[in-house]
Amino acid sequence: MRILDYAEHALSEGRDARAACYVECEVGGQVLWGVGIDPSITTASFKAVISAVNRAMR
Repeated sequence: MRILDYAEHALSEGRDARAACYVECEVGGQVLWGVGIDPSITTASFKAVISAVNRAMR
């Protein structure tokens, strides 16, 4: 797997803000997007990568 593009942003402001992360990945010759949403940007990033890998597995 190779990350081709990465973007992130906050969905709201304040203490309860959530982050959205978008990744474009190449998995097994396929180019796929994944999205992750979580209060932690690290976890949102991980969820986005897992989302892209899951799409490749379909």
